[in-house]
Amino acid sequence: MDDSTTPWRPQPGPRHASPDRPPGGTSRRWFLAGGAAVVLAAGGGVGADFLLTKRPSDQPPPAPPDALLAAAETERALIADLDATTGGAPAVRQVISQARANHAAHLSALRGLLADYRTPSPTPSTSPTPPVRGTPRTAAQLRTAEQRASATAAQRASALEGTMAALFASIAACEATHAALLA
Repeated sequence: MDDSTTPWRPQPGPRHASPDRPPGGTSRRWFLAGGAAVVLAAGGGVGADFLLTKRPSDQPPPAPPDALLAAAETERALIADLDATTGGAPAVRQVISQARANHAAHLSALRGLLADYRTPSPTPSTSPTPPVRGTPRTAAQLRTAEQRASATAAQRASALEGTMAALFASIAACEATHAALLA
């Protein structure tokens, strides 16, 4: 019987002494080395992308988009009006309280986005912005303000994309809910 025509069969004996695969197959070490090479190459690609897209430290961040600044100002004004409105039925006061908490969350999210931009530098003719003073409103006036804020946020969302569009769409939905609750 010729050895070249006989198929390979494992030899009996201890498991560590005889491979379970035919000679010449890919070993586990080669498989692990190949996997490590892929992981290192991917990590290098991510690192290179980060270095290429990272803004040099000597370059100032861009100015914030006008829509973001206007939205933050709108939220401040709504919060001030809600703070100034203290009367009304208990159910309305409860809606006002929840709406105020929602507006504070919106403002916090907008400030988080604004942190990625440079702070607008004050001009010599402008003074520091005083705190916004709200005006006491009736439930109908608050509903109108919420409807207007919802429509504005929806317009901003449709003009933007990505994180800012999603945030403005969420704000628009929340404002519309406030308007419905104040009806």
